[in-house]
Amino acid sequence: MLRLDTQRLVLVRIAAWILVAFIAAVTLVPIGLRPVVTANPSLERIAAYALAGMLMMVGYPRHRFQILIGSVLLAGALEAAQTLTSTRHGRVEDFFVKAAAALAGVVAGLAVAALRPQGRANG
Repeated sequence: MLRLDTQRLVLVRIAAWILVAFIAAVTLVPIGLRPVVTANPSLERIAAYALAGMLMMVGYPRHRFQILIGSVLLAGALEAAQTLTSTRHGRVEDFFVKAAAALAGVVAGLAVAALRPQGRANG
């Protein structure tokens, strides 16, 4: 049972890092290459950052503070990095949306982690 739990934890961690890499790529590519899923880009931002925060928290439950701070730093760093591209622009409003969504995902991840039975792998 412990081996299966460890395998699940590894899969959650891999999914979290793939999502973070995807968020970075989508945030920094030229605007014409940015994939569009909905008519409202704020919904896309909220979904992506909330899911990333949740996956990170579930994947790394012993690193709560680092994930909390890292989620906000990621949102800020990527928003600032957009100012270095020619077709994108970083905006404070977008940062707030992304940071709030990431924090909401972290809180959701805490709830999910709290529901896990004790004694399971939680590196």
